[in-house]
Amino acid sequence: MNRDTRYLLCGLLAFSLGTDTSHAFLGGLGKRGDEKKVLNAEELSSQQGTAEALMAKARNYESEGKTRQARDAYKGISRSYSRTDAGTQAKFDYARMLEASGDQRDAFEEYQSLITNFRNTPNFTEAVKRQYGIAESLRTTDKKGFLGIGAPIQPSKLIEMFEQISASAPFTEYAPKSLLNVGYVRTKIGETAEAISAFQSVVDKYADTEFAKEAQYEIFRLRGVKAEKSNSPVEDRAQVEAGLDFVNQNPEDQRATEIKSDLQSIEERSMEKLYNTGVFYEKSGKPDSARVYFREVVKNPSTSWASKAQERLNALDNSPVPVEKKAGVFGPNPLKKDKVEMRTSGDEVVPLPAN
Repeated sequence: MNRDTRYLLCGLLAFSLGTDTSHAFLGGLGKRGDEKKVLNAEELSSQQGTAEALMAKARNYESEGKTRQARDAYKGISRSYSRTDAGTQAKFDYARMLEASGDQRDAFEEYQSLITNFRNTPNFTEAVKRQYGIAESLRTTDKKGFLGIGAPIQPSKLIEMFEQISASAPFTEYAPKSLLNVGYVRTKIGETAEAISAFQSVVDKYADTEFAKEAQYEIFRLRGVKAEKSNSPVEDRAQVEAGLDFVNQNPEDQRATEIKSDLQSIEERSMEKLYNTGVFYEKSGKPDSARVYFREVVKNPSTSWASKAQERLNALDNSPVPVEKKAGVFGPNPLKKDKVEMRTSGDEVVPLPAN
């Protein structure tokens, strides 16, 4: 059964149930057709006139304090006369009244629909500003969710809101501010790598702005969080690079001095990790691997670990060579039955231990 046949049968059924019902159904069919119909200039002008008259009534409701009637009137106008200027204004006013009544999430969605579908609306900038205000309010609120449990909004939804703002208005101040907030939200829920990525997008897209400066500092700070949880000096180097980027780009910032003083402690931490890795290999019976790490530490004499690493190198160099090792110099050890594999490098370096 095709769609037209179904509509006809439903219409006949409605007619059999009563004239009022059939009129409502047929009116609904007519409305569906009107939504798809392209209006000519005369029809659009007529709709604009009707919408403006209804807007006047809605304004009166609002001025008289009849909030519910005004809100419903704006909603109706925005739905029925969406192609008119009055209709787009009504959509903004409907969102505004939802926001005023505390229905922030629905208001946000109405603003989003407005700026997505009617980008030429004179309320575009104000709608984006109000969206940002709603999302920021939800981010910073101390209120709890349903029954006083949890947050009033899930972090994933909050991130989605800020990302929508950034995508909708990339050339306004609300775009970098929203991306910063994406980073703050992800930081709060422990998504460190994702937070760094969000902050980096601010640095990349909005360089030479105050927002980029804040983002670069947050990257330095979060790199430190990752480095402190890792046994690898690679994370320490990443934090040093982030710190140097901030200092070089913002030499007059008060935090640049703070970062400079932190760099020495970061180097200490990095050399400690290398030293401990060397000790690990030394105790594991792999002196050649241990030497590689101790030598790296010695290359940084400004740290307290350099002298300790040198002591370990001296001890390894002066330690007696096992008989088995000496035998290996002249060929396979006849005392061992296992096959002896050829060495492919001067230092047999084993991967770093797991974090």
